[in-house]
Amino acid sequence: MRSMEKGTASRRSFVQRLLAVFYPERCACCRKVIPCGELVCRECRAALPVISPPLCPLCGCAKADCACRGHRRLTERTVAPFYYEGAARQAVWNLKFHNKPDAAEFLYTAMAETVRREYGDRRFDAVVPVPVSDRTLKQRGYNQSALLASGLARLLSLPMEEALVKRIDTPPQRDTPAPRRSGNVLGAFDCREGADFTGKTLLLVDDISTTGATLGECAKMLKIYGAQEIYAVAAAASRLSKEKK
Repeated sequence: MRSMEKGTASRRSFVQRLLAVFYPERCACCRKVIPCGELVCRECRAALPVISPPLCPLCGCAKADCACRGHRRLTERTVAPFYYEGAARQAVWNLKFHNKPDAAEFLYTAMAETVRREYGDRRFDAVVPVPVSDRTLKQRGYNQSALLASGLARLLSLPMEEALVKRIDTPPQRDTPAPRRSGNVLGAFDCREGADFTGKTLLLVDDISTTGATLGECAKMLKIYGAQEIYAVAAAASRLSKEKK
């Protein structure tokens, strides 16, 4: 990724640069103080587990790492800029569990590059984030996938629609064995009242893709409400072993 090689620098206004003197920006991964506009430090950038093409069109992992064995999914494709390991995993954890919403900028910037590269010929009608439960939203204060989707939508000049709701507060997928994850989210999601996506092509956004169960259940609901095609992007994808497929 070209901007990844340059540290994924982000443009900052004069006011933002002035504020950075008093409130220094920090690496999205290790939280070390970094120059204004640099989203990750040099050390973390070098350690990022980048997913390099050619990719498996189903799970989004590099074909050399794919363990999905061609199992069909309800999304047309899934992509991610990073494996859920090392520095990228720490960035996701900072965003999701450590109350560091500023880490989202680094992740959605990398996601936008991946979408442009892998989905360059696709025309999306909207960006849709995977929802969290009301309880999680109250505890965390924000939906991390919505933060990623909002930034991604802005970079891609697309509207964002928070079209999905989570009806059932299921156990976290990370606490559920891989073979049971599809059942864990069955019936957990729905579309908001009055939703109509007839004929639309949507970009579905989540923080982590492991077995694809969450993305698949969300895609199913969007298709029930008329969506024609669902393409997915996550900040990071798990590199599954054969026994976890």
